[in-house]
Amino acid sequence: MVLFHLKTFGCQMNVYDSSRIVDLLSENGMDLTEDETNADIIILNTCYIREKASAKIFSELGRLKKLYKDKNPVFAVIGCVAKAEGENIFKRAPFVSIVLSSQKYHLLPELLNKALIEKKIIKEEELQEKKKNKTKLSHLINTELSGLEKFDCLPKQKNSEKVAFVQVQEGCNKFCTYCVVPNTRGREISRDEQSILDEVENLQKVGAVEINLLGQNVDCYNGLDKDGNKSSLAKLIKKIAKFENVKRIRYTTSYPSEFSDEMIELHAIEPKLMPLVYLPIQAGSNEVLHKMNRRYTREQYLELIEKLKNANPNIQISSDFIVGFPNETEEDFQQTLDIVKRVKFIQCYAFKYSPRPNTVAQKMDGQIDLKIKSDRLKRLQVELRKSQDAFNKSCVGRVMSVLFTDVSKTDNQYIIGKNEYLQPVIVKADAKLVGTIQNVEIESASYANLKGKII
Repeated sequence: MVLFHLKTFGCQMNVYDSSRIVDLLSENGMDLTEDETNADIIILNTCYIREKASAKIFSELGRLKKLYKDKNPVFAVIGCVAKAEGENIFKRAPFVSIVLSSQKYHLLPELLNKALIEKKIIKEEELQEKKKNKTKLSHLINTELSGLEKFDCLPKQKNSEKVAFVQVQEGCNKFCTYCVVPNTRGREISRDEQSILDEVENLQKVGAVEINLLGQNVDCYNGLDKDGNKSSLAKLIKKIAKFENVKRIRYTTSYPSEFSDEMIELHAIEPKLMPLVYLPIQAGSNEVLHKMNRRYTREQYLELIEKLKNANPNIQISSDFIVGFPNETEEDFQQTLDIVKRVKFIQCYAFKYSPRPNTVAQKMDGQIDLKIKSDRLKRLQVELRKSQDAFNKSCVGRVMSVLFTDVSKTDNQYIIGKNEYLQPVIVKADAKLVGTIQNVEIESASYANLKGKII
């Protein structure tokens, strides 16, 4: 039995990729182990977005290598750091056998089997006897692929969590000056509509009740339908909503200037489409947005939110912010705080700007002192917390729909789920209700979660 250990870094897209890698390797006769000290294969699925991402991966490789001083497993690095660092990984960590971008992880079974034979972990005749490789490997490792071939090679999921993620679009054409995604995930590509519908149909048969559609710019989804015509995110969601077992639909990540009127209208009429819209703005100043190469203004952003809330008053907004971008003034930052006060975001991610290799912003003059960035981040987080606290408290007395997914780790008399707005909700109830959607009357609220009773 060949055991593999998989460690995932970064975004939800990487989490999705890792889940599909588990499916792929399991289909090919390999078993996942959570024990990082007892695996024949170590796979790191990497992210390049956060600060010092490459350094963290090399540090992790060194740590894992020390754990295996008396054993010689196969090491594989995949994902965005693999794409960005390439041959440098082999130079700095020569014990690594495989380096693959996110577009090529469907090649893992064949490459891993070769590496296992080379390291004498398995014999070639063993592989021939129990080979289960069903992937359509028709490309060399070094060829440039479109990025869509991998989906044809992935097996059907045999079971699913209640919340399932489905990648519909990958890559980015926006070239924000702080971002490496176009270099690590490539240009925008969209899967054919039918392949997505087939995946969703299977997922809802094997347990999924909530589908979250993933893409770097998910609004730009334009895969072909079965008649060869371009589809759209709204058209795709309408078709997914027809699956009886699918009760909830979400999508991420949106780009403000690509958000269509068709999607706004869909939020008004489709009850399965959840009313939380994740709409990253990054900064509230037009000057900073221009330097970031974000292709909208604060006025356009606010107008979009007004349209969404006019279409569906239940809609709430979550977002992303970067503070301390090069040349950001105190006045620019005050405009960001003003956006927070106007929109009243219910959930947000906020970060200090940190330079990324091979980005335009890395070379800009006017880099902001770390103390100033830290101070601005702290002040921003205070305002964001006020908004989140206020919304959480406004939920008390309301009846909300909750999909329960877990039993409390501290008290098994309680179960935990997420409501329409992805807020954690805790109730005292039988564990048999995990996996179901229940109406819950909210009785109390804190910054971290809501508590209530099933009605």
